[in-house]
This record gives sequence, structure tokens and C-alpha cells, in this order.
Amino acid sequence: MALTLKKILTLVAVTAFALLVEMVGGLVPFDRYFNEYHYSMINEPVSEKIVIVAIDPASLEEVGQWPWPRRVHAQIIDGLIEYQVDEIALDIDLSQPSNALDDLRLTEALGRAGGFTYLASFNQLVRQRDGTVAIANSLPLAQFRAYGEPVVVNVRPDDDGKIRELDNGARIAGENIKSLPFAISQYQAPEAQPSVLVNYGLDIAQIDVISAIDVIERRVEPERLANKTVLVGATAVELGDIVLVPKYGHIPGVALLALAAESRLEGNRLTSVGSWPGVLLVFVMLLALVLRGKPFSIWSLVATYVVAFVLVELLAFYALSQFGYLINSAAAHTVAFGVIVVFFFYELTVRRAAIEQISIENVRMQAILDRVVEDNFDGVIIIDGQERIVSASRPAEEILQARAGLAGKKAQVLPGLFFKEAVRLLRHKVMAGIPSKVSSLHHFEQGIYADKGYPGRPVALEYSITVSRIDLGHGVNEQVACLTFRDVTERLNHEQRLSYLANYDTLTGAFSRQKLVVELENYCRPRSATPRDMTLLLLDLDRFKNINDSLGISIGDELLRQVVKRLGKLGLYSVTRLGGDRFAAVYPHLMEEHEVPILANKVLSAIVSPYTIGAHRALIGASLGMTDTNNSGYFAEDLLTHVDMAHSEAKSMPGNSFFPYRSELSARVKDRQSIEVALLDAVQNGQLFLQYQPQVDLATNRIIGAESLVRWQHPELGFVRPDRFISVAEDSGMIIEIGRWVLLQSCMDAAKSNRGGRIAVNVSAVQFEYGDVLGDIEYALKESQLDPSRLDIEITESVFVSKQDRTIGILDSIIERGVGIALDDFGTGYSSLSYLSKLPVNKIKIDQAFVRNLPQDQHSMAIIDAVVSLSKHMNKKVVAEGIETQEQADILRRAGCHIGQGYLFGKPLGREEFCNLLESYNAPLQKNAV
Repeated sequence: MALTLKKILTLVAVTAFALLVEMVGGLVPFDRYFNEYHYSMINEPVSEKIVIVAIDPASLEEVGQWPWPRRVHAQIIDGLIEYQVDEIALDIDLSQPSNALDDLRLTEALGRAGGFTYLASFNQLVRQRDGTVAIANSLPLAQFRAYGEPVVVNVRPDDDGKIRELDNGARIAGENIKSLPFAISQYQAPEAQPSVLVNYGLDIAQIDVISAIDVIERRVEPERLANKTVLVGATAVELGDIVLVPKYGHIPGVALLALAAESRLEGNRLTSVGSWPGVLLVFVMLLALVLRGKPFSIWSLVATYVVAFVLVELLAFYALSQFGYLINSAAAHTVAFGVIVVFFFYELTVRRAAIEQISIENVRMQAILDRVVEDNFDGVIIIDGQERIVSASRPAEEILQARAGLAGKKAQVLPGLFFKEAVRLLRHKVMAGIPSKVSSLHHFEQGIYADKGYPGRPVALEYSITVSRIDLGHGVNEQVACLTFRDVTERLNHEQRLSYLANYDTLTGAFSRQKLVVELENYCRPRSATPRDMTLLLLDLDRFKNINDSLGISIGDELLRQVVKRLGKLGLYSVTRLGGDRFAAVYPHLMEEHEVPILANKVLSAIVSPYTIGAHRALIGASLGMTDTNNSGYFAEDLLTHVDMAHSEAKSMPGNSFFPYRSELSARVKDRQSIEVALLDAVQNGQLFLQYQPQVDLATNRIIGAESLVRWQHPELGFVRPDRFISVAEDSGMIIEIGRWVLLQSCMDAAKSNRGGRIAVNVSAVQFEYGDVLGDIEYALKESQLDPSRLDIEITESVFVSKQDRTIGILDSIIERGVGIALDDFGTGYSSLSYLSKLPVNKIKIDQAFVRNLPQDQHSMAIIDAVVSLSKHMNKKVVAEGIETQEQADILRRAGCHIGQGYLFGKPLGREEFCNLLESYNAPLQKNAV
């Protein structure tokens, strides 16, 4: 960044310097050179309105004398009048009288021209008798001026003698007289500048030049002169009226005046714009180059200068040729050259510093490399092309037991393997830039120098030999071998230990799960044309935790070891401890259906037989899952997944049970997974909706409320039954969100009427354990403005399986807020009179399982009578579910049930349909209860 800023400041400084040099005139010669070069490439056509009548050598010879008598000039004027020219300009000295007759003839000819004649006037330097030089005024004689306008024909050369511009006039004899190019009437135009730049881009050869004698003799085609402006002047070299100009060199003065007149025409005019366009172009170009921030090479600097030079010249040429703008390019070239030179020296300085730094770095790096080799953790030995050891690290000398050092010795002192490999590679020609390399691991079972007759301890060395081709300069190359090695004996021992830990259980010696997967893949060969069949077993111990807790962990560990031994004695292979008290084993055959229970019971019997461990006897249970390649395929992960499914089924069965895998287990799991995935968006996408099932006062047959039931309509799965997705929602925890939505929506629907009627909402045990049921209730009541006395929360006995005290505390808080609580499915779960006595519930709901078979099932009737009696004494209302006939309703009413619910009174309906149902039950006060 600092270097870039420095370069920008340099660019500004060089630009300012170039402009200053230009201001003091230091670049004028260069600008003149470049402008003349630009003129040389341009040949613009002239207007053809100006014609030169030349006093040329042919005319001089024909007339035979000089100066010509003025009657000759009169003849020229008369001839031009006959040719009907527009204007006549005489570049002839008429300041001194001639003979009276000739002067008269000229005066008369001027009179006949009608005043459209211009007569040359000029100032000239005259040497006085005393040797001094004075300016003499030369004006045409008064008699001539009476018929012709005096014009200035003086020219002012630059310091190099060349004429580049003409003044627009001069003061002669006290009069302000216009210059001839400015006086010509058909070119009258306002002039903002005191001079006119002569456009040397015009092709002077295109100006028509006619010999004066041809005019006198009337030998000119009339169209060459008609309506033209004619300049009469000397072109003969011997007459001395020659001037020096750019591009054309020496030309007659009259030709210069003609070019100057042409330069005043529209389209031929030149405007000097100075040097700023070229300087700006170069400045911007170089500034862009600097802002890139990249270093410059010498060639890039040269190329930049060339490009800048060409661009500036193209700009100047194009501006001159197309628009008449005269651009001075020397300042731009000065900026470009100066900046490039400065940048060049910058680069030289930077490179010199870089070379010095590289030299310092090389010395430093060599010292570092020497130290690195010497202090390297690995053994490092450098061998040159003469097979001599150049350098060796301390670890190399220690590992190879070279107490006297290795540097300077022949490579034969190295162990035979290292020497042979290094020499072999050194003698092999290495391509430039492509090293030759060999890497390997070698076990020296009898010691490093056993091949030399000196046996020692076993050592494993990991080594690498790299041979590189080094350019020593002046076309000299040398091959150098770098031998790097390390003692990996301890690492290999450690890796073997880690490999054992990864593949075996350290406690029992059984396979690990990783090892089992490998063994299953190797045995079954799932990708071969002839895979092998087998049966996989998964065993889980029951009550093992009790052994650890009562007898101690050491006894438990020994029991696990004995389990592995027993599995091995049963003829099972690949006995694996999957973790904790779970084991797997392989039976290398398929079994017929009748053989499966035989093997399963054999395994279970062996595992659950009492264990004698020291002075202790231990009893455990077990559950067994089984699958085979016929059902699960030959891939290890599929076998393990399916046997785990089968084991889960066995685990849910009582006693020491087994379960063989069936395909419907996978279908069930996949169904639960698809339900879980679809359930994620059910609430947000409005797929869940509520239905209401009426609750009727059995004594009056009036609807007094409803139970809120959640339903799910999926766009692809269709109507999903509650028993299919509620358990999934509970297992995944989504029941908390769904329950919160059901509670809020139910309260909102119920609050749409203020005429009474209760709404019952089911709350899952998962919500009690992991959610904020009390907070959800308070939020729903607040948002809906529902009277708390119109809300019942229905729970099941499963809420008391864990954290009973906490759950009862929550229920007490709900009761305190005026919300009712109903105990659902009473008699089907963990029914306990001790629970019932503690529970703060208002209602007990008899499960439909006891109502379904009434009146035939007398046992169910007895249970109902008992529940009603118990509830009556505990001052709790009884709700009977699943009433489908009038007879069942009458029986339950006589038994003492207060409230009924079931298809007899109405199926679950939407809110509007439920309100219509109220009409049919003649309950106007409860209309819109929900």
C-alpha cells in the first residue's frame, strides 16, 4: 500500500514537472516535430476557390525583364477581369513609382477591376547609412490605393525559421491593415484569435497554379478562373520570395498566403487545444496500472511506454485529421517516459533489495536447514552423488547407533537395506524437476545391523528415500539422496492394541459390533454370485442391573464373561457384545420353521440357568430376537436392523421370550416413520382438525357437553386414524405441540357461546412429564376467554407411572383454577384404589370395553356397579363411554351413571354439525355449547 501511494505521488510529480517544462517552452521543439509528423500523414483536399497566378520562370523569360513594367501587371489584371474572377490579390511591391505611363495603365486596370483588388503592403528592415537597421513601411502608391485595398503580406517565422501561423494584420504607416488571408471578402469571418494557424494538412499540390504569361496571352481555360479568388505572386526561385514551412519545406510566399487563406475555411480551421488531452490519457493509463498493485517487470514497463506513446500519437493524429484540433503530444510523452524511467529505477531498487533479501534468506535458510536436519525428530541423512554422507541428524545417529557420527563417511556404513535402496536410486537418472522416491516400512526382526553380523533387538523402521536433481549452475547438475526414517516400533504396538480394542470387547473377549459387521460381510458375501446363508441372534439380559446393584460390578462382569462362554459352547459363531447386556451371535445355517423354537429355547435355557460366581448364585432373564438371510438379505446392516426389531417384539413379551423377524415388522416401523415425518407439518399446514362427540345427561337425555377429539386428514395418506398417529406423536414428543393446539382450539370453539356446556379435552401423560400443561391451560383460557368451569381435562392412569407427587401437584393447581378433571379409561390400565384415593379428579370414565357387551356380560356389569358405588362414596361423577343402544343407556342410568357418551347420542362431528345435533335433542339452552 505504501509503495502504491509512493508511485501515485511520483506520477503526480512527474506530470506537474512535464507541464512546468512545457510552460517555459522546453518542449516546443518536440511538439513542432510531432505536429509536423502528423501533417505529413494528412493530405486533405483544398476548396479549389483560390488560384495562384504565378510569376514563374516561363513568364520571366517571355517578358524578358524584371521588374516587370507595370503595364504587364495591368495586362494580367485585364486578363483576369475577362476571365470573370471574383477577387484579385497582388503580392507585388507597388510602393515605388515607375514611369508615369505604366503607372497610369495599372491605375486604370485597377479601376476596371471595380475595387475587388488587394495590394501588398509590408514592413521591412532597411539598413541606414549610419549602419543601423530600421523598419521601413511599404504601402502601395496612393493612386493605386484609390482602387485597391492594401493588405499585409508579412510573415513571422518561428525561431527555427519555419512559418506556422499568420497574424491577422499589422500597423503600417500608422494604419491598421488586415493580413491578406483575412481581407479576402468571400472569407470574411469573425476572428477570436490574433493569428491563424496554417493547416499544413492541406494538400498544397491541389491549389491550381497558372502561369502569368498564360493569363496575358489568354491561354487559360475560363472555368479555371471564373468566380475564383486569384493571388498573383512570384514563384520563381530567382525572385527570392521563398519561405520555409513545416511538411513542404521551402515554398513561394504566395503559396503560403494561399494555404493560410484555405486554413480559414470552415472545415479547414485548426484549433490548438494544448497538451492536456494527451497528458490526461497518459495519466489515467498509468494511474490504472499503479492501482493494480502488481509489481512491474522491465518488459512490462517498456510495453507500457510503447502503448502510451502509440495511444497519444493516435489521439493527436485523429483529433487533427477529423476535428482540426492541434494537440501537443510532447508533454504526454514526457510524462510517460519520466514515469516509466522512475518506475524502472523503483523496480531495480526493489529487485536489488529482493536479491539482497534472498541472499540473506538463503544464508539463513541454509543455517535453518542444517539445524533442522541436525535436530529433526526423524532420522535424516543426506547422501551426495559420490555416495558420501553429507549430513545426518542426531536422531539418525541415535537410531543407527553411530556414536562416532555419520557425516563425511561413505554410505556403506548404513544398514544394508538403506544403502542398497539409496545407491540404486542415485545411480538411476532423475528427470529435472521430477524426484525419484521410494517409501516403505521394514521390520528388522534381528536388529538393524543383523545383515552385517551384529544382531540386536527387533525394530520397525518407516523410511523414505527421495533422490532429487539439483542445478549447481553453469550446466552442472548433481543428484542427492535424502533418507528419512523413524522408529515406529511403539506406534505399531499401539496400533495393534487399538485394533484389538476396536474389534474386541476388552471385558469378555467377544467381538465388537464393528468386528461383527465385517464378519457378517465376509461370511455372507452379499455381492458374490453364491452368498452364504445364516441365522443371526440378538440376546438381551433381563434383571442384570439387579445383579450389579446387589452383588457388585465385579460379579456382573464375571457373569457377562460366562454368558459369552455359554453362547460359544452352544455352537454359535462370532459371539459379539453389542454393549451393556446385549449380545449377538451367528448360527451358520438356515432353519426350518419348526427348528426355530428349538434353537431359541436351547439358547434361552442355557443363558437363564443359574450362575455360580464365587460364593454367589445369580439368576437372570433373557429375551431373544432372531432373523436369517432368507428374511433380511445378506447385508450386515439389514440383518442387524431386523434382528433388533425382532428383539424389541420379544422384549415386549412376558417371560424369557423369543421372536423371529417377520417382514411386517419393517412395514410397521416404516409406517411409523412416514407418519412421524408427515406429522411434522400437520399443525402448520392445517391438516389437523377437531370433532366433538356429545356427552348426555342420562337422567334428562339432554346434551350437556362434548369431548374434543383430534383428527388428521393428510393430502396423500388420506384420513389417518388416531390410534395410528397418537402413539407416534407421544413417542416423538410432538404430542406436546399437538396437545397445546387441541386445547387452544377447543377452548376457542367452546367460547363462541356463553350459554354453558362443558368441553372435555384429552391430555397425554407425555404432556404432563415433558410439557407445561398448567401453562398451556392458562394460555388457552386467556386467549379464548372461556369460563374455566366449562373445561374438563381428561387424563389416564399412565400419568402416575412416574413423578406421582409432581403430577398430583399439577392436578391440584388445575382444580384450583376451576377446571374439572376426568380419569379416562378407568379399569384398563394401572387401576389402583390407592391412586384413586389420592387423585384430585371430578369424574371417572368407564372404558367402553366394559360397556360394549352389555347387557349380556354380567362380569362387566359387576365391575360397572363396583365403580359406580365407589365413585358415589367418593363424590365423583361417572361417565360411561361406548353406549350404542338405548338398552345400554337405560341399564347404565339405573346403575347410577350420570353421563353417557357413544354412537347412540352421536358420532364425532364438526362444530356446526354438532350444534345441529343439539336441536334434535331439544336442548335449546345448550345450543352452541361448543
